[in-house]
Amino acid sequence: MRSAYLDTNVFVASYKRDDRYHEESSTVLRAIRQGKIKGKTSALTILETAAVASRTIQMRKGDDEKDVRRKAVGKAILNLSKLGLYFVHMPGDSSAPTGGSRVEMPAIFQQALILASGVGLRSFDLVHLAAAKYSRLEDPELGAFVTGDADFLRRKGELAEITGTPILSPKEYVEGLGL
Repeated sequence: MRSAYLDTNVFVASYKRDDRYHEESSTVLRAIRQGKIKGKTSALTILETAAVASRTIQMRKGDDEKDVRRKAVGKAILNLSKLGLYFVHMPGDSSAPTGGSRVEMPAIFQQALILASGVGLRSFDLVHLAAAKYSRLEDPELGAFVTGDADFLRRKGELAEITGTPILSPKEYVEGLGL
């Protein structure tokens, strides 16, 4: 079965009709639900998707804001759980030196920290890059890192060397698979 690492923005684009990758992202998620693709992503995607749902929900006059946000977050998490995704998790903690002392942190953060000096991406993007790299080690058949992130797409050659897999937009991925 084909497998792909999916950046959070693929999930977000699937429910934001004004996103430039809405159609293709929806197609990717449909293929995952149908068992045509095995979707992989970081556990960070749960947090990011919930945060976006909480920030972008439409409020109506008289709504209980906390209740509306809680329902939006719950729905976002439920929708992710229904996809049967594999959440990439690098087990264990690591320590990193910081000014003469050592800081314990999840191994995925340490890997992202190591990548930070070389690639200059935003913090959550670094976690996704590290998770995709680790995912490729776990699954040599990983076919792509799918993202709508302009920074990733602009630097796809350089970042593909790190992940060991092509960096593709949702449109490129859908077209490449003929979905």
